[in-house]
Amino acid sequence: MDKNSIKRLATELALIAVLIAVDQISKRLVDIYIPLGSTIPLWEGIFHLTSVHNEGAAFGMLAGSFWFLVVVRIIASLAMAFLLIKNVNKWPALLRVCLIVILAGAIGNLIDQIALGYVRDMFDFRLINFAVFNVADSYITVGTFFLALLVIFFPHKALEEQEKDS
Repeated sequence: MDKNSIKRLATELALIAVLIAVDQISKRLVDIYIPLGSTIPLWEGIFHLTSVHNEGAAFGMLAGSFWFLVVVRIIASLAMAFLLIKNVNKWPALLRVCLIVILAGAIGNLIDQIALGYVRDMFDFRLINFAVFNVADSYITVGTFFLALLVIFFPHKALEEQEKDS
């Protein structure tokens, strides 16, 4: 691996660390200031901060499947990390950013799952009666959305090889 590849990976690792820190700090602040089960309306009936624990995956699916969820999250995270490392000089920056954001979200929720046995959620979008979610969930959703847009509307650019830096 050349010097530029190492610099690129180090920058990406730093970005992942910052994103995970933002997720974990937001969850910790909710732990400190909002008792479990309580809600603080930021915009009454529209958007609240609500402290809940999710023992499952998205929308509480697979609740009680601790080890299954841990293994799946670890495998998915390792696979994304491997692909990012393997394709450091091949994949365009936008594709890599999408994967980095998704990976940070997966790791943020994995940390909660392993350390606590559940994932801490707090964003309660009540206008459409949506599930309560967290920063890591937002990373996964936004990263996946932009990855899908990239692959659907710009398939020729999504996986084209970058020219190696001289």
